[in-house]
Amino acid sequence: MKAQGGGGGIVAPAGGGEGGEDATSTMPSMGGDSGGIAVTEGAGMDGPVSMNGPPKAKKQQQKVITGKARRMLRDVMDELRRVATVDVSGKNLGDEGACFIAEAFAYNNVASCVDMSANGIGLDGTTALCEALKCNDTLTMLSLASNPIGDDGAKVLAEYLKVDKKITTLNLNACSIGDEGAKAIAEALKMNTTIISLEMNNNMVDYEGSGAMAQALAQNTTLELLALNGNYVGALGASSFGAALKENTGLRSLQLNGNDIGNEGCIKLCEGLAARSEKINNLDLGNNSIGPAAGPALRDYLKVDDSLTHLNLYMNELANDGCAAIAEALKDNKKIEMLDIGGNNIGGYGAEQLALALRDNSSLTTLELGYNPIGVPGGKALAETVKFHGALGTMRMGWCKIGKEGGFAFAEAIKYSQSLAVLDLRGNDLGDDGVAALSQSLAVVNEVLTNLDLGYNEIKDKGAFALAQAIKNNAEGSLQTLSINNNYLTKFGEVALTEAVELVEEMNPDRDLYIQF
Repeated sequence: MKAQGGGGGIVAPAGGGEGGEDATSTMPSMGGDSGGIAVTEGAGMDGPVSMNGPPKAKKQQQKVITGKARRMLRDVMDELRRVATVDVSGKNLGDEGACFIAEAFAYNNVASCVDMSANGIGLDGTTALCEALKCNDTLTMLSLASNPIGDDGAKVLAEYLKVDKKITTLNLNACSIGDEGAKAIAEALKMNTTIISLEMNNNMVDYEGSGAMAQALAQNTTLELLALNGNYVGALGASSFGAALKENTGLRSLQLNGNDIGNEGCIKLCEGLAARSEKINNLDLGNNSIGPAAGPALRDYLKVDDSLTHLNLYMNELANDGCAAIAEALKDNKKIEMLDIGGNNIGGYGAEQLALALRDNSSLTTLELGYNPIGVPGGKALAETVKFHGALGTMRMGWCKIGKEGGFAFAEAIKYSQSLAVLDLRGNDLGDDGVAALSQSLAVVNEVLTNLDLGYNEIKDKGAFALAQAIKNNAEGSLQTLSINNNYLTKFGEVALTEAVELVEEMNPDRDLYIQF
């Protein structure tokens, strides 16, 4: 690649800060020792890169771009000029490499989606990219995830975003951004009218940063997805979001998983969401120490939300009372399609209330209940609902302690269900007896169920033989994937199942059946 117009290339910052530290741009070795080329002041992108800045008093050791690294960088720059979607992730570019390829961004008129994650890019690389992007008219999706850009890099990026009119999707996950960086991004969001999706998961954003982001939402009308999973938002930050969302009309997806917002934060957030004129369609509050005390607030919010389709409350502490409150809301809410309340210490009573609510609910298609000790009563109640009511297509009930009696109930349910396609019963102590009952149903009728997971159920060869016979008896069945891993099968059981699959494929060449041992 030749330099454009003699001096028209991007001047990338050298060293670490304003004005630069070194007149020579250098890049650490990324390949073998042969063919290395020093990066010095002078020519264009095929060779050395022009770098401005006052000379340093103490001269640093010159680094080189090896022949292998030079070829890799040329390939990257070539892709940026030819391909719409470019994946540059994990190439160890560092700041020097990012500076080196920055000119390709400036003169790019093809690449619209670029992934530069996990490249060790810091402040200098971010600065060079932002300078280059000022000349770019094509890029709409950019990922800088897993780069240590830090607060200083976030501030540089934020200044650019204030005037950017192109980028719609920005990924800043795991970028070592704290409150100061988040506040800078928040200020940019007050002026930016282009970004619709912003991910800042797994950073170090605390109350000050999240509060600033919340204030920005009160003014921003274009951002539709905000993901702050794995930060330190806490109850105060969630309360700020609750207040801001009353004014916001654009957001459609809010992800605050793993922020320890607790009951107080959940209540305030629900109050704000309920008061919105424009409701969101995706809410993720998993891993947030939310207990049954927040149940009434969740219930009241869900009753009035006519847009929410996906709700994640995984790994909280809702228990029976919290689950019962959500179940009550599901009697009125006819929009939620996916509900994840796994790992919430829900027992039989909560499961029974949920089962009753789902009998009159025709919108919920995916239910995650795994890691809840609902026991035999809860398993039987849900199986009865699946049999004749609702529209559940996916049901995940791993490690729910339903036992073989629960297995009997679901064996009966799949004979009649017109919707259940995916059933996860891992870790429920079904044993050979529970699997034998399921096998009888699979042998007689199976027009809907496509995926059945029976892993970790203490199944022995007897259960495997029953499954094998069911498969043979129903060559036209709909089952596509059967998982039976981590049980007590010997080679005899595995051979029986393998032979059954081979026989079915011979009888019905169009059927594709996979068994995972």
